[in-house]
Amino acid sequence: MIIADMLARLARRGVSHAVWSGGIHTPLERLPMVAIDCETTGLDPHRDRIVSFAAIRIDPGLHVAAHAALDLLIDPGIDIPSRAVAVHGIDREQLGGAPSFADAFPRIAASLAGAVVVGHHVGFDLAILGREAARARLPWREPPSFDTANLAAAFGHRTDHLDLDVVLAHLGIEPKGQRHSAAGDARRAADLFVALAHRLVGQGRGTFGGTIAAHRSSRR
Repeated sequence: MIIADMLARLARRGVSHAVWSGGIHTPLERLPMVAIDCETTGLDPHRDRIVSFAAIRIDPGLHVAAHAALDLLIDPGIDIPSRAVAVHGIDREQLGGAPSFADAFPRIAASLAGAVVVGHHVGFDLAILGREAARARLPWREPPSFDTANLAAAFGHRTDHLDLDVVLAHLGIEPKGQRHSAAGDARRAADLFVALAHRLVGQGRGTFGGTIAAHRSSRR
């Protein structure tokens, strides 16, 4: 390994991300948030790998940013099963020149820094991000998060009908972006969260703590 490669690897290992640690009474309108999505080689976070990652900010006042803060293809270093390609359309040919997860990690970490993460079934995204970081021996601190699928269930949506587009259609929200693309699904999750957040605000529960409590109510 040449010296430049060694220095680059050491620099990546030093990259971490500040995790939001504000108070439970922080209003959602002032909470730093970012919606994310990962497209992957499969649905096992311990075995599968990320092929695309996107992040879109939810700005103060619960406004979804017009454009993704980050939208990356990532070389997983393994073959992509045909069943995964059939879902997201990303094959090995499209990943020519794409960075590895380790090389992409500084940008991913920067997109998450200091924010509460939002996503649809976001536990999967955070689990596979954590596993990728561990595999590359990179520092990872799981950020606080809101799961739009969990929140939708808390508002009475049937647990067997929590597909993003199904829930958005039920709420009268037109989906934006390409379905099963990281940027498209991150945007959908952001739009869904904002719609549900306004409901929480209207019920007097529009804080970080109120949203966490709504998550818990869906599990009862």
